[in-house]
Amino acid sequence: MQFIQWDQSLSIHIEEIDNQHRNLIEIINILHATAKATDRHMICSEIVVKLKNYFNEHFMTEEKYMIQYDYPETGAHKKEHVEFIKNVLDFETACFVSYAPYTPMLDFLKEWLGKHVQDTDMKMGVFLKEKLRIE
Repeated sequence: MQFIQWDQSLSIHIEEIDNQHRNLIEIINILHATAKATDRHMICSEIVVKLKNYFNEHFMTEEKYMIQYDYPETGAHKKEHVEFIKNVLDFETACFVSYAPYTPMLDFLKEWLGKHVQDTDMKMGVFLKEKLRIE
């Protein structure tokens, strides 16, 4: 059984962004499944690489939509993205010093889904759905 399963409560109803959120859930589930592996230090670094690829693609996508449709909460939203990046880079540093921060990473990512995806992104999704109907 997966640690986190995708369901409609995570959907912002913009397919491109929803697919990227599904990718994040897949990364979280891999992290959870390998937390007790003997080679978890190596896996930790691989997870961080996946998270860096995720935020490079995903945040660019969201910010493209926010700018294109003049989203009024762009500044605050981008600030949360910066915090995510900072946390991932801190995890990367921890992985390099032979500490696999599985519990802090899982806690952070689970909180991110609840706080950012289900709140901040949901608000953006409502705004964008309205804009996308007009155009």
